[in-house]
Amino acid sequence: MPAKVKLNLDGFRQVRRAAAPTVTAQAEAVTARANGMAVTKGARYETLPAVDTPEGCVALVTTGHGSQTAVKAMIDTAAHNTLAKAVV
Repeated sequence: MPAKVKLNLDGFRQVRRAAAPTVTAQAEAVTARANGMAVTKGARYETLPAVDTPEGCVALVTTGHGSQTAVKAMIDTAAHNTLAKAVV
């Protein structure tokens, strides 16, 4: 006979949201790797800190937008797949 398990979903959500500092640190590590791997001169990747979502928290590594370094980062990741390589 299978055991019945009752999940404490509120507690589970709290645990996932409490991971924000760790998630931000991981995103910063990916950003550092991407900036170290960038081939296009002047390309600069950025980290957006973790924010809470209904499912937990999420942090982003991005090329940014609106600046010359962001345009160069977009070109760099399009040409060399830098962000994908930095995640590994």
